[in-house]
Amino acid sequence: MADIVLLLTTWPDEQSAQKAAITFLNKNLVACVNILPKMLSVYRWDGEVQTGTEHQMLLKTTANRTEELKQVILDNHPYECPEILILPVTGGSEEYLNWITGNTK
Repeated sequence: MADIVLLLTTWPDEQSAQKAAITFLNKNLVACVNILPKMLSVYRWDGEVQTGTEHQMLLKTTANRTEELKQVILDNHPYECPEILILPVTGGSEEYLNWITGNTK
């Protein structure tokens, strides 16, 4: 079984998040993408506190797909500096983890 990771990113609206998710799936970069409902984000940008709405995306993939996935995100993302956080998965259902591996080849 490959090393499984969870990549977190945000997208500004649901429609573009869905389009990005389909792109990731069509390239076999992820096995699954969850797009969470609209949320309020509060952050510092250009030295000032900003607020905006975004959709959190949870991308399930393997460690060996992350570099290409990161590049596809950067190439397609509307933000100058998109969130890309990669978290290792340390356990889970063996059947589910194998499913992720099988769908990211």
